[in-house]
Amino acid sequence: MKHFRRSSLALGLSLCLAAVAHAQDLRISMYADITGLDPHDTSDNVSYSVQSGMFERLFQFDPTMKLTPWLATGFTNNDTATEFTLTLRQGVTFQDGTPFDAEAVKANLDRLADQSKGLKRNSLYNMIETVTVLAPDRVKIALNRPFGAFINTLAHPSAVMWSPAVLKQYPQESQLRLHPVGTGPFKFVGWQPGKEVRFTKYENYWNKGWPKVDNVTFTPSPEDATRVASLRSGQVDAIYPLPSDLVNSVQGDSKLSIQRDPSIYLYYMAVNTGNKTLADVRVRQALNYAVDRDLWLKVVFAGMGTPATSAIPERVQFYQKQAEPHYSYDPAKAKALLAEAGHPNGIDLKLWSTNATASVRAAQFLKAQLATAGIRVTVTPMDSGTRNSKLWSVSDPQKAEFDLYYGGWSTSTGDADWAMRPLFATESWVPKSYNASYFSDPAVDKAIADGLATADPEKRAAAYATAQQLLWKASPVTFLGTPDNLVGKRKNLTGVSMLPDGNLLYTQAEFK
Repeated sequence: MKHFRRSSLALGLSLCLAAVAHAQDLRISMYADITGLDPHDTSDNVSYSVQSGMFERLFQFDPTMKLTPWLATGFTNNDTATEFTLTLRQGVTFQDGTPFDAEAVKANLDRLADQSKGLKRNSLYNMIETVTVLAPDRVKIALNRPFGAFINTLAHPSAVMWSPAVLKQYPQESQLRLHPVGTGPFKFVGWQPGKEVRFTKYENYWNKGWPKVDNVTFTPSPEDATRVASLRSGQVDAIYPLPSDLVNSVQGDSKLSIQRDPSIYLYYMAVNTGNKTLADVRVRQALNYAVDRDLWLKVVFAGMGTPATSAIPERVQFYQKQAEPHYSYDPAKAKALLAEAGHPNGIDLKLWSTNATASVRAAQFLKAQLATAGIRVTVTPMDSGTRNSKLWSVSDPQKAEFDLYYGGWSTSTGDADWAMRPLFATESWVPKSYNASYFSDPAVDKAIADGLATADPEKRAAAYATAQQLLWKASPVTFLGTPDNLVGKRKNLTGVSMLPDGNLLYTQAEFK
């Protein structure tokens, strides 16, 4: 029985020690507007970040991505990882006064598991077979297959608890998404698309002593320089995120500070293995030898981050550092591999990226790097709508038009399964999931499946160690690295930061 005794004790202490402080309004500027107010139907970090003030999950992550009990206080599971029983926190109410209990959990998990709903995150919960209420504070979840990463999946930003009364009142998603009601510290006030989202303090929040601010206002500001200017002028209290190339303008202001934290966002170049040239592992390894990862971090992220050392980021559960091959920057080695693969005169490739400033800068840098190894690259930036259509909507791999794609992936469950399965498993080929490399390896598929077949941490660790070793050698992507998360804020503001998965934390914001 996993009760998270230490975490629960720490939570209890935080409740007792929380001091009463004068509350103020919090103003946050973000790089984009939200896309909606239903986490069950959300797929972007900006929306998840805003929603987290209203909604809570059964399990959440602390700033180091350690799993933490929240609306659930513990769980047990069977040996085959097909049945999980949760114990729930008592004395919690939704913002409309509805009690949080096992019936509420069932209503939410049933909705997430219902594949006919057409919600953006339904597929993440397709392993749920039945949800049974055992008592007001106990619920049993039966799965249709072994799934050792299930508890981590319940900590995904989409796995929130809605008021069941509101779910019943607004059965249509078009209406529900405008009436968010959760158990979080802030209540919804209003959303003016393109202008602002506003919350106010929930006075009956179960975590006594929080929140410390009365109101929160989020404003979208896509222009990096505009966001920084609004922080420096005092129009906002924090900006999410702080662009790495504008760090100096914040560091030089005595009224401001920078919150810098490690992330689990892995950047890479997807390599289209459907291309006959790129199907050769020697060519894919040559791409990895042709890039200086430290210089990439310096050019694109002001040197703040860590180079890739595995197929998954360091802070993801079951990460293991890889040593062989040792992908140091070695253009000569890259040229030798290309020659060995039958390309002594180099190769010509098409690289896609979004048209965001940082992405274009990264793509141009990669073009220059690859050229030193005889890899001639044509860069095509595109807006996100065009990118989505041309990259993620292709149903026939033979019609994929790119050779390389510059992008990134955030492991939002904190578990190795979600770091590898969507990107590298055969079952995850685009458009079903995000394997834009069209990579397929039975040994990798087996290792990933073995990691899900049990809830035993040692067995899972062994399976994912095998998967990482195989992927590092197979190079279905060019592994780049993990930049740090940066938030710019007023110096007297604490409790605002980014989780490693890229989501903003602000529910414990306080002006000192």
